[in-house]
Amino acid sequence: MSEIILKQPVSVLNRKINFDIKDFFIQASKTAVQATAQGVTGNLIGSAATIVKGVFDISKTTELELKVEELAWLLIARSLTQAITEMLTSDQDLFGSNIDKAAITSVATNIENKINESEVAIDNDFFEAPHHLALLDDLEIVLIEWFQQLGLDEAKAKSTYKRLKGQFSFSLDKEWVTNASQYTSIIDQLNTPFTKATVKQRNIRQYRSWLQQQVNERMFDEAFGLKQIYVPLRAYYVKSEEQDENIIEQDLTEPLGIKTHGKTNKIVCDLESEIREWLEEYNEHDALRVISGGPGSGKSSFAKMLAANLSAQSNIPILFIPLHHFHLNDYLLEAIKKFVDNQLILSHTSMSEEKNLLLIFDGLDELSMQSGTNAAEVSNRFITEVQDALRDRKNVHWKAIITGRELSIQSQQHKLKKPKTIYHLLPYYIDEENREDFNDANSLLMTDQRSEWWQKLAELKGFEFDDIPTELATKHLEPITTEPLLNYLVSLSYLKEDGIAFSENTNLNEIYADLLDSVHERKYTDSGTHRSVDSMDKRKFVRILQEIALTVWHENGRTASVSQITEQCKKANIDSYFKEFTKDAESGVIRLLMAFYFRKFDGNNSDETFEFTHKSFGEYLTAKRIMLELSKILNEVERFKEEADSGWTLEDAFGKWISVCGPQRIDIYLREFLDGEIQILASTDSGLHKINKFQELLIELIQMAVNGQSPVKKLGLDSFSDDLTYSNNSEIALLELHSLCAKRTKKIIKNVSYREKESFDVWLSRLNYLQNASLNYLDLSSLTFKNSFNECDFSSTILDNSFIMFNKIYQCNFGEVSMKNSFCIGVNFNDNNLLNVDFSEARIIDTEFKDSNLKKSIFENTVLLKIDFKECNLENIDVSEDSFNIAGQVNFIDSNLENANFKNASIGNMRFIDSNIVNGNFEGTNHEEAYFKGSNLKGTILENIYTSEEKLEEEK
Repeated sequence: MSEIILKQPVSVLNRKINFDIKDFFIQASKTAVQATAQGVTGNLIGSAATIVKGVFDISKTTELELKVEELAWLLIARSLTQAITEMLTSDQDLFGSNIDKAAITSVATNIENKINESEVAIDNDFFEAPHHLALLDDLEIVLIEWFQQLGLDEAKAKSTYKRLKGQFSFSLDKEWVTNASQYTSIIDQLNTPFTKATVKQRNIRQYRSWLQQQVNERMFDEAFGLKQIYVPLRAYYVKSEEQDENIIEQDLTEPLGIKTHGKTNKIVCDLESEIREWLEEYNEHDALRVISGGPGSGKSSFAKMLAANLSAQSNIPILFIPLHHFHLNDYLLEAIKKFVDNQLILSHTSMSEEKNLLLIFDGLDELSMQSGTNAAEVSNRFITEVQDALRDRKNVHWKAIITGRELSIQSQQHKLKKPKTIYHLLPYYIDEENREDFNDANSLLMTDQRSEWWQKLAELKGFEFDDIPTELATKHLEPITTEPLLNYLVSLSYLKEDGIAFSENTNLNEIYADLLDSVHERKYTDSGTHRSVDSMDKRKFVRILQEIALTVWHENGRTASVSQITEQCKKANIDSYFKEFTKDAESGVIRLLMAFYFRKFDGNNSDETFEFTHKSFGEYLTAKRIMLELSKILNEVERFKEEADSGWTLEDAFGKWISVCGPQRIDIYLREFLDGEIQILASTDSGLHKINKFQELLIELIQMAVNGQSPVKKLGLDSFSDDLTYSNNSEIALLELHSLCAKRTKKIIKNVSYREKESFDVWLSRLNYLQNASLNYLDLSSLTFKNSFNECDFSSTILDNSFIMFNKIYQCNFGEVSMKNSFCIGVNFNDNNLLNVDFSEARIIDTEFKDSNLKKSIFENTVLLKIDFKECNLENIDVSEDSFNIAGQVNFIDSNLENANFKNASIGNMRFIDSNIVNGNFEGTNHEEAYFKGSNLKGTILENIYTSEEKLEEEK
């Protein structure tokens, strides 16, 4: 049984097959350029398929008479032509609209001659690495020349050729699986896993090839793919000093018996190396890894590259599951089966008993967008089901990797306490000062990976720089240039002739706006190549994209069907925009989606569905759409105030707001883009005036919401549950937008009227908006609060005359808050920022301020009874005569009281233990009755009176 079945010149092998090489390349050139000129992608796909079908002039009878080496050449030729036509389709927007026919004929002749004179050899190894076929290397120069004749510059032509080699491998696998019966003589001749595979094995092999092809496909509008630009990511995992990395025998859902509050180390590692090491051995108690990172940090890129690399370099079976395509309505294993059945390549291929299967779930945060339910609850359920499934399949050694944004992972840390379970992605660069926070034994952080990335970009795009450009390597741009996606977007603007002039004030929204400008200029103007919508001006182009983004946000955060988008555009009265360049809105939607940063979603839904290539594109456009609605509402409300028979009432306005912001809750990522839009508006001439108007309007709507005047019932939603969801989400959005506006105006809208003293507190409870809530710059005076708050922002809010009782208020920001004449009883203010809080005339009873920052706070005529200031910062506090009215014991333990003023104060009931009171003023105090155990009294009049030892003996 020979290993080599083909080693002859192609000119000999091609006699019976009659593959007209020259004509194929001429016809393919004409078809590609004609389709580009017309802007019709669908026609190109159909025409390309026709070219491939008709290129081989061979009858069935002749095919049966082919020798094994001739049949092998037929397999190669079909795969190569299919690969080329796939490339022509995917790269259509890169081609010019005209060709030099003589030049095309000349280069087609050169390609034909080069192929005919090549001696092609196939052995057992060929089927394991088809892209290493020597013929492809022989054709490199002439194929690059051909791509250049189609309108690509040299750099893009080289990138396209490299991607063609990867596409050839995928096309070969596809041809073999599709027409396996035609190549039986090759199967008989060779004895390889490839040729002897069962139908299931062939499907799995083709799927592995497909995984490799995913990183070979074009990245955004570039001629190169992820594989060509990717820089291997670094990460860290957290290890406490008491933690033993070898303790992994406990059950997956049980926390380890270790102290997690001790000092921790952030151990830096090369992420793929760590994962590969974990995959080498199986332990049923250590079968899960989680990759955490922010938007654009490279989570999905890493997951795709890992899947591609493992598929090419190992025998590990892999199932890659983008979670925005995954529906967790069933038991997880059943949901996986349904997902597999919906994959065209793997359809009806059972994976349930596959040994050593690696499941890669990409995008944990995407699941909550599908259901519209609480993100933490969805994440909790999913991780629990993954852990259960891994236990259920421990006999076949399944493992899983989950990627997700930081917040979705943080909410589940209590379930993921095992050593090395969570890996946190690191940026391309960390400055020297911040490197001290990490344990970097291999000095990985010494490398600025931006340099490697920009070197690759320069080679791929034909530029000459070997490092990140100097004007981009500045401190204030580090948050943008060190993150993979944002660094790429910066490069798009930087390489434009009229791109952004980067400065200290450049924000992320400006970069996305510049991206929109680039897309519109390139695809939608007479100077561009995308002729299908050349009549659409930029304003309409952006407006439609905003409506599409809103539809996607309302649905699940990433995908939406054409019918849903079309319906939303009709509701917004902008469907007429499409009719300017196409016969109907639905066709216009499809054309626009194919041209912007969307890709078609392959599901089993008959209605065509598209998805954003990156979720942050949708978040940016959604933020613009929400700001547009806010501006529209303001204009219409003001019209109504001027003329009662025009514009909108506040109730009308509230209803419009609910329709836009009701279906989904604004999360931290969308909020950042909203903040960016307001920052840009504030920089304009009349921007602050308009933001002030926004703030006044939002307060009016908040007042209506708190007083139970929401018009949600009039919207005719399907159920009470929908009413509640829409109300909660839209009303939280009012607070979020108010917070962002107020931070720019520094203004508090006063004299707001609420029905009852408890109304605002009850409202927050109904919204379940007690954690990470934006409650700054509000007038909440004379109200009662009984809720507990966690990590909320109350900065600059007025709480005068308020009644706060028996609350736990943890890690909140109360900076610059006014609490004059307030009454606090049984409140736990632990670990809060209380900088510059005014407690004048307040009565504070049985309250703790442990670990809080009270620097420069005011306690004028404040009544204190049973107060604990343990480990607080009270630097520069004024507690002089008439400031404190001490009605009971006050403890200052481990507190910072540097420069505090106690002049003439009654401090007899105060206990100063292990505190820093350097340069404090104790003139005229009754210090004899106070305790100063272990405190630092340097620079005070008490320095030589009380020493720690003396006071200790007195207490004994």
